[in-house]
Amino acid sequence: RGTALLLFFLLTAWASGQQGAPGGKDDGGCMDSDEQTDAQCVLSGLDSEEALERAFAAGAVEYSVKHALLTPRRPPAEREVTLCTQGSMDRLARLEEQAAAWHGPLSAAVYVRHDEYLGEERRGAVGASLSALHARVEALGSCRLTLSLVVGVDPARAAEEFDTLYPINALRNVAVANARTDLIMVIDMDFVPSEGFHEYLTEPERYERMLVQAAEKRVWALVSFEVHEDWVPPPRTLPALAECLKNRSVVVAEAYLNPTAHEPVSIEEWLVAEGDSGPLPQEGGYEPFVLGGRGVLPWYDERFRGYGFDKTAHAVHLRAVGFEYRMLPRHFVIARYHQPTPTAVRVFGVEPDELLRTRMEWLFERACAEIREAPAHFIP
Repeated sequence: RGTALLLFFLLTAWASGQQGAPGGKDDGGCMDSDEQTDAQCVLSGLDSEEALERAFAAGAVEYSVKHALLTPRRPPAEREVTLCTQGSMDRLARLEEQAAAWHGPLSAAVYVRHDEYLGEERRGAVGASLSALHARVEALGSCRLTLSLVVGVDPARAAEEFDTLYPINALRNVAVANARTDLIMVIDMDFVPSEGFHEYLTEPERYERMLVQAAEKRVWALVSFEVHEDWVPPPRTLPALAECLKNRSVVVAEAYLNPTAHEPVSIEEWLVAEGDSGPLPQEGGYEPFVLGGRGVLPWYDERFRGYGFDKTAHAVHLRAVGFEYRMLPRHFVIARYHQPTPTAVRVFGVEPDELLRTRMEWLFERACAEIREAPAHFIP
Protein backbone atom coordinates (compact mmCIF):
# COMPACT_ATOMS: atom_id res chain seq x y z
CA ARG A 1 0.00 0.00 0.00
CA GLY A 2 2.79 2.41 0.92
CA THR A 3 4.64 1.76 -2.36
CA ALA A 4 1.46 2.27 -4.37
CA LEU A 5 0.85 5.62 -2.68
CA LEU A 6 4.44 6.63 -3.30
CA LEU A 7 4.21 5.72 -6.96
CA PHE A 8 1.00 7.75 -7.20
CA PHE A 9 2.79 10.74 -5.64
CA LEU A 10 5.72 10.42 -8.03
CA LEU A 11 3.54 10.19 -11.11
CA THR A 12 1.45 13.14 -9.93
CA ALA A 13 4.56 15.24 -9.33
CA TRP A 14 5.92 14.29 -12.72
CA ALA A 15 2.63 15.05 -14.45
CA SER A 16 2.41 18.49 -12.84
CA GLY A 17 5.90 19.23 -14.11
CA GLN A 18 4.88 18.19 -17.63
CA GLN A 19 1.92 20.60 -17.85
CA GLY A 20 2.65 23.08 -20.58
CA ALA A 21 5.98 21.47 -21.43
CA PRO A 22 6.61 20.59 -25.09
CA GLY A 23 6.81 17.01 -26.14
CA GLY A 24 10.15 15.45 -26.88
CA LYS A 25 11.97 12.31 -27.85
CA ASP A 26 11.69 8.82 -26.48
CA ASP A 27 12.52 10.13 -23.01
CA GLY A 28 9.20 12.00 -22.93
CA GLY A 29 10.83 15.36 -23.58
CA CYS A 30 12.47 15.26 -20.20
CA MET A 31 15.61 17.09 -21.22
CA ASP A 32 14.12 19.12 -24.09
CA SER A 33 12.53 21.82 -21.95
CA ASP A 34 14.32 24.41 -19.88
CA GLU A 35 11.32 24.33 -17.53
CA GLN A 36 11.83 20.67 -16.75
CA THR A 37 13.90 20.32 -13.58
CA ASP A 38 16.38 17.56 -12.91
CA ALA A 39 14.13 16.26 -10.14
CA GLN A 40 11.17 15.94 -12.50
CA CYS A 41 13.37 14.15 -15.01
CA VAL A 42 14.30 11.54 -12.44
CA LEU A 43 10.75 11.29 -11.06
CA SER A 44 9.42 10.64 -14.55
CA GLY A 45 11.33 7.37 -14.70
CA LEU A 46 10.39 6.05 -11.26
CA ASP A 47 7.28 4.19 -12.33
CA SER A 48 7.90 0.80 -10.70
CA GLU A 49 9.19 -0.69 -7.46
CA GLU A 50 12.32 -1.83 -9.29
CA ALA A 51 13.01 1.70 -10.51
CA LEU A 52 12.47 3.08 -7.01
CA GLU A 53 14.92 0.61 -5.56
CA ARG A 54 17.58 1.36 -8.16
CA ALA A 55 17.26 5.08 -7.47
CA PHE A 56 16.74 5.16 -3.71
CA ALA A 57 18.25 2.08 -2.05
CA ALA A 58 20.90 3.23 0.43
CA GLY A 59 24.00 1.13 0.88
CA ALA A 60 26.24 0.95 3.91
CA VAL A 61 28.76 3.74 4.33
CA GLU A 62 32.12 3.05 5.95
CA TYR A 63 32.99 5.98 8.16
CA SER A 64 36.32 6.47 9.85
CA VAL A 65 35.44 6.00 13.52
CA LYS A 66 37.71 6.65 16.47
CA HIS A 67 35.93 4.89 19.32
CA ALA A 68 36.48 6.19 22.84
CA LEU A 69 39.07 8.70 21.67
CA LEU A 70 38.93 10.38 25.09
CA THR A 71 37.77 8.59 28.23
CA PRO A 72 37.08 9.60 31.85
CA ARG A 73 39.58 9.07 34.63
CA ARG A 74 37.07 8.70 37.44
CA PRO A 75 35.93 5.12 38.13
CA PRO A 76 32.28 4.18 37.56
CA ALA A 77 29.74 4.25 40.37
CA GLU A 78 27.69 1.26 41.48
CA ARG A 79 24.47 2.44 39.79
CA GLU A 80 24.69 4.50 36.63
CA VAL A 81 22.72 5.40 33.51
CA THR A 82 24.65 6.50 30.42
CA LEU A 83 23.43 9.46 28.43
CA CYS A 84 24.20 8.67 24.76
CA THR A 85 24.35 11.69 22.49
CA GLN A 86 25.54 12.82 19.07
CA GLY A 87 26.27 16.08 17.29
CA SER A 88 28.68 17.95 15.06
CA MET A 89 31.73 20.07 15.84
CA ASP A 90 29.68 23.28 15.81
CA ARG A 91 27.61 21.89 18.69
CA LEU A 92 30.47 21.39 21.16
CA ALA A 93 29.27 24.27 23.35
CA ARG A 94 25.92 22.48 23.67
CA LEU A 95 27.73 19.26 24.55
CA GLU A 96 29.55 21.06 27.34
CA GLU A 97 26.23 22.35 28.71
CA GLN A 98 24.83 18.84 28.50
CA ALA A 99 27.83 17.40 30.34
CA ALA A 100 27.49 19.99 33.11
CA ALA A 101 23.84 19.04 33.62
CA TRP A 102 24.33 15.25 33.71
CA HIS A 103 25.86 13.60 36.76
CA GLY A 104 26.52 10.18 35.29
CA PRO A 105 28.44 8.71 32.34
CA LEU A 106 28.02 10.42 28.98
CA SER A 107 28.96 8.79 25.66
CA ALA A 108 29.16 11.35 22.85
CA ALA A 109 29.74 10.67 19.16
CA VAL A 110 31.03 13.83 17.45
CA TYR A 111 30.82 14.21 13.68
CA VAL A 112 33.47 16.02 11.68
CA ARG A 113 33.11 16.60 7.94
CA HIS A 114 35.83 15.29 5.67
CA ASP A 115 37.00 18.79 4.78
CA GLU A 116 37.18 19.76 8.48
CA TYR A 117 39.59 16.86 9.09
CA LEU A 118 41.69 17.16 5.95
CA GLY A 119 45.39 17.69 6.56
CA GLU A 120 47.56 17.62 9.66
CA GLU A 121 46.72 21.17 10.74
CA ARG A 122 42.95 20.66 10.65
CA ARG A 123 43.15 17.25 12.32
CA GLY A 124 45.26 18.84 15.04
CA ALA A 125 42.70 21.62 15.52
CA VAL A 126 39.86 19.10 15.88
CA GLY A 127 41.86 17.05 18.38
CA ALA A 128 42.77 20.15 20.37
CA SER A 129 39.14 21.30 20.56
CA LEU A 130 37.95 17.91 21.76
CA SER A 131 40.80 17.55 24.25
CA ALA A 132 40.15 21.00 25.70
CA LEU A 133 36.46 20.26 26.07
CA HIS A 134 37.15 16.92 27.70
CA ALA A 135 39.64 18.50 30.12
CA ARG A 136 37.10 21.14 31.18
CA VAL A 137 34.43 18.49 31.79
CA GLU A 138 36.89 16.37 33.78
CA ALA A 139 37.84 19.39 35.89
CA LEU A 140 34.18 20.20 36.54
CA GLY A 141 33.59 16.64 37.73
CA SER A 142 29.95 16.69 36.66
CA CYS A 143 29.95 13.60 34.47
CA ARG A 144 32.18 10.85 33.14
CA LEU A 145 32.61 11.80 29.47
CA THR A 146 33.64 9.40 26.70
CA LEU A 147 34.23 11.10 23.35
CA SER A 148 34.21 9.24 20.03
CA LEU A 149 34.88 10.80 16.64
CA VAL A 150 33.17 9.96 13.35
CA VAL A 151 34.76 11.37 10.19
CA GLY A 152 32.53 11.97 7.16
CA VAL A 153 33.22 10.42 3.78
CA ASP A 154 35.18 12.27 1.11
CA PRO A 155 32.58 13.74 -1.31
CA ALA A 156 34.96 13.04 -4.20
CA ARG A 157 34.95 9.34 -3.33
CA ALA A 158 31.32 8.99 -2.23
CA ALA A 159 29.06 6.83 -4.37
CA GLU A 160 26.45 9.63 -4.30
CA GLU A 161 25.65 12.89 -2.52
CA PHE A 162 23.27 11.08 -0.15
CA ASP A 163 26.26 9.29 1.39
CA THR A 164 27.75 12.63 2.47
CA LEU A 165 24.71 13.72 4.50
CA TYR A 166 24.87 13.89 8.29
CA PRO A 167 24.97 10.23 9.48
CA ILE A 168 22.61 10.70 12.40
CA ASN A 169 21.81 7.05 13.11
CA ALA A 170 25.39 5.90 12.60
CA LEU A 171 26.40 8.46 15.22
CA ARG A 172 23.75 7.22 17.63
CA ASN A 173 25.05 3.68 17.21
CA VAL A 174 28.62 4.78 17.94
CA ALA A 175 27.49 6.55 21.11
CA VAL A 176 25.51 3.50 22.26
CA ALA A 177 28.37 1.13 21.38
CA ASN A 178 30.66 3.02 23.75
CA ALA A 179 28.23 2.96 26.68
CA ARG A 180 29.02 0.45 29.42
CA THR A 181 25.94 0.61 31.66
CA ASP A 182 22.83 -1.55 31.56
CA LEU A 183 20.52 1.46 31.17
CA ILE A 184 21.03 4.13 28.51
CA MET A 185 19.26 7.35 27.54
CA VAL A 186 19.55 8.38 23.87
CA ILE A 187 19.10 12.09 23.09
CA ASP A 188 20.58 14.72 20.77
CA MET A 189 23.38 17.09 21.74
CA ASP A 190 21.17 20.19 21.87
CA PHE A 191 19.17 18.83 24.81
CA VAL A 192 19.98 19.06 28.51
CA PRO A 193 18.33 16.86 31.15
CA SER A 194 16.23 18.28 33.95
CA GLU A 195 17.84 18.93 37.31
CA GLY A 196 18.48 15.77 39.31
CA PHE A 197 17.48 13.39 36.48
CA HIS A 198 20.41 11.00 36.96
CA GLU A 199 19.94 10.95 40.74
CA TYR A 200 16.24 10.15 40.23
CA LEU A 201 17.04 7.22 37.93
CA THR A 202 19.74 5.76 40.18
CA GLU A 203 17.78 5.82 43.43
CA PRO A 204 18.42 2.20 44.51
CA GLU A 205 14.89 0.82 44.53
CA ARG A 206 13.83 2.60 41.35
CA TYR A 207 17.03 1.64 39.53
CA GLU A 208 16.66 -2.07 40.32
CA ARG A 209 13.00 -2.01 39.28
CA MET A 210 13.82 -0.31 36.00
CA LEU A 211 16.54 -2.85 35.23
CA VAL A 212 13.97 -5.64 35.47
CA GLN A 213 11.38 -3.73 33.44
CA ALA A 214 13.91 -2.81 30.74
CA ALA A 215 14.86 -6.47 30.35
CA GLU A 216 11.15 -7.18 29.84
CA LYS A 217 11.07 -4.75 26.91
CA ARG A 218 9.83 -1.63 28.58
CA VAL A 219 11.16 1.60 27.15
CA TRP A 220 10.59 5.06 28.58
CA ALA A 221 9.75 7.96 26.27
CA LEU A 222 11.45 11.18 27.30
CA VAL A 223 9.22 14.24 27.39
CA SER A 224 11.11 16.80 25.29
CA PHE A 225 10.76 20.57 25.05
CA GLU A 226 12.22 23.58 23.23
CA VAL A 227 12.77 27.14 24.44
CA HIS A 228 11.52 29.62 21.85
CA GLU A 229 12.47 32.91 23.52
CA ASP A 230 16.10 34.06 23.64
CA TRP A 231 15.62 35.79 26.98
CA VAL A 232 14.36 32.64 28.70
CA PRO A 233 17.01 30.28 30.12
CA PRO A 234 16.01 26.63 29.67
CA PRO A 235 13.96 25.67 32.74
CA ARG A 236 15.31 22.56 34.41
CA THR A 237 12.74 22.00 37.17
CA LEU A 238 9.09 21.02 36.83
CA PRO A 239 7.66 24.22 38.42
CA ALA A 240 9.81 26.45 36.20
CA LEU A 241 8.82 24.43 33.14
CA ALA A 242 5.11 24.72 33.99
CA GLU A 243 5.40 28.52 34.14
CA CYS A 244 7.13 28.68 30.76
CA LEU A 245 4.50 26.43 29.19
CA LYS A 246 1.80 28.87 30.29
CA ASN A 247 3.28 31.78 28.32
CA ARG A 248 4.40 29.58 25.40
CA SER A 249 8.05 30.53 25.78
CA VAL A 250 8.57 26.75 25.94
CA VAL A 251 6.81 24.27 23.64
CA VAL A 252 7.02 20.56 22.97
CA ALA A 253 10.11 19.78 20.88
CA GLU A 254 9.67 20.10 17.12
CA ALA A 255 6.11 21.40 17.64
CA TYR A 256 6.38 23.61 14.55
CA LEU A 257 8.55 21.54 12.19
CA ASN A 258 7.48 17.97 12.95
CA PRO A 259 4.67 18.01 15.55
CA THR A 260 3.99 14.27 15.60
CA ALA A 261 7.55 13.48 16.71
CA HIS A 262 7.24 14.34 20.42
CA GLU A 263 3.73 15.71 20.89
CA PRO A 264 1.30 12.77 21.32
CA VAL A 265 1.40 13.01 25.11
CA SER A 266 -0.94 14.86 27.43
CA ILE A 267 1.39 17.46 28.94
CA GLU A 268 -1.30 18.60 31.37
CA GLU A 269 -1.65 15.10 32.81
CA TRP A 270 2.11 14.53 32.81
CA LEU A 271 2.76 17.72 34.81
CA VAL A 272 0.79 16.34 37.77
CA ALA A 273 1.64 12.63 37.40
CA GLU A 274 3.21 10.91 40.39
CA GLY A 275 4.33 7.69 38.73
CA ASP A 276 4.99 6.10 35.34
CA SER A 277 2.20 6.56 32.81
CA GLY A 278 1.28 4.65 29.72
CA PRO A 279 1.32 2.64 27.61
CA LEU A 280 1.79 5.40 25.04
CA PRO A 281 0.56 5.55 21.42
CA GLN A 282 1.59 2.60 19.31
CA GLU A 283 1.13 4.12 15.86
CA GLY A 284 1.82 7.26 13.88
CA GLY A 285 4.94 9.38 13.73
CA TYR A 286 5.58 9.44 17.48
CA GLU A 287 9.36 9.10 17.82
CA PRO A 288 10.47 10.23 21.28
CA PHE A 289 13.96 10.03 22.69
CA VAL A 290 14.18 6.87 24.75
CA LEU A 291 15.55 5.41 27.94
CA GLY A 292 15.92 1.64 28.01
CA GLY A 293 18.11 -1.42 28.37
CA ARG A 294 21.35 -1.33 26.38
CA GLY A 295 21.31 -5.09 25.95
CA VAL A 296 17.82 -5.28 24.44
CA LEU A 297 17.33 -2.05 22.48
CA PRO A 298 17.84 -2.60 18.73
CA TRP A 299 20.42 -0.61 16.81
CA TYR A 300 19.40 2.42 14.79
CA ASP A 301 19.01 1.98 11.03
CA GLU A 302 22.04 3.66 9.46
CA ARG A 303 20.42 3.98 6.05
CA PHE A 304 18.74 7.10 7.42
CA ARG A 305 21.04 10.03 6.88
CA GLY A 306 20.36 13.75 6.90
CA TYR A 307 16.96 14.50 8.42
CA GLY A 308 13.70 12.62 8.66
CA PHE A 309 12.35 9.22 9.76
CA ASP A 310 15.55 8.25 11.63
CA LYS A 311 13.90 7.86 15.05
CA THR A 312 10.53 6.95 13.51
CA ALA A 313 11.98 3.81 11.93
CA HIS A 314 13.53 2.88 15.27
CA ALA A 315 10.17 3.39 17.01
CA VAL A 316 8.46 1.13 14.45
CA HIS A 317 11.08 -1.54 15.13
CA LEU A 318 10.64 -1.24 18.90
CA ARG A 319 6.89 -1.69 18.70
CA ALA A 320 7.14 -4.57 16.21
CA VAL A 321 9.31 -6.63 18.57
CA GLY A 322 7.06 -6.00 21.55
CA PHE A 323 8.46 -2.98 23.40
CA GLU A 324 5.97 -0.99 25.45
CA TYR A 325 6.39 2.77 25.72
CA ARG A 326 5.93 4.29 29.17
CA MET A 327 6.61 7.80 30.43
CA LEU A 328 8.51 8.89 33.53
CA PRO A 329 7.08 11.62 35.77
CA ARG A 330 8.76 14.89 36.78
CA HIS A 331 11.81 14.71 34.53
CA PHE A 332 12.39 15.83 30.96
CA VAL A 333 14.95 17.06 28.43
CA ILE A 334 14.97 20.54 26.94
CA ALA A 335 16.81 22.41 24.18
CA ARG A 336 17.17 25.96 22.99
CA TYR A 337 15.42 26.35 19.66
CA HIS A 338 17.74 26.56 16.67
CA GLN A 339 17.03 27.09 13.01
CA PRO A 340 16.34 23.89 11.06
CA THR A 341 19.43 22.40 9.47
CA PRO A 342 19.83 22.76 5.68
CA THR A 343 18.92 19.09 5.23
CA ALA A 344 15.78 19.49 7.37
CA VAL A 345 14.73 22.39 5.16
CA ARG A 346 15.37 20.25 2.07
CA VAL A 347 13.06 17.54 3.43
CA PHE A 348 10.32 19.48 5.24
CA GLY A 349 10.73 23.05 4.01
CA VAL A 350 8.24 25.15 2.05
CA GLU A 351 9.92 24.19 -1.22
CA PRO A 352 11.38 20.76 -0.44
CA ASP A 353 13.92 18.84 -2.46
CA GLU A 354 11.40 16.40 -3.93
CA LEU A 355 14.01 13.79 -4.74
CA LEU A 356 15.47 13.76 -1.23
CA ARG A 357 12.09 13.88 0.46
CA THR A 358 10.75 11.07 -1.72
CA ARG A 359 13.86 9.03 -1.05
CA MET A 360 13.44 9.39 2.73
CA GLU A 361 9.78 8.38 2.44
CA TRP A 362 10.70 5.38 0.31
CA LEU A 363 13.45 4.30 2.72
CA PHE A 364 10.99 4.50 5.59
CA GLU A 365 8.42 2.43 3.71
CA ARG A 366 11.11 -0.11 2.84
CA ALA A 367 12.32 -0.33 6.46
CA CYS A 368 8.75 -0.77 7.70
CA ALA A 369 8.11 -3.54 5.17
CA GLU A 370 11.29 -5.36 6.20
CA ILE A 371 10.35 -5.05 9.87
CA ARG A 372 6.82 -6.35 9.26
CA GLU A 373 8.17 -9.31 7.29
CA ALA A 374 10.45 -10.56 10.08
CA PRO A 375 10.45 -8.23 13.11
CA ALA A 376 12.47 -10.53 15.36
CA HIS A 377 15.17 -11.04 12.72
CA PHE A 378 15.36 -7.51 11.33
CA ILE A 379 18.89 -6.11 11.70
CA PRO A 380 19.20 -2.45 10.69
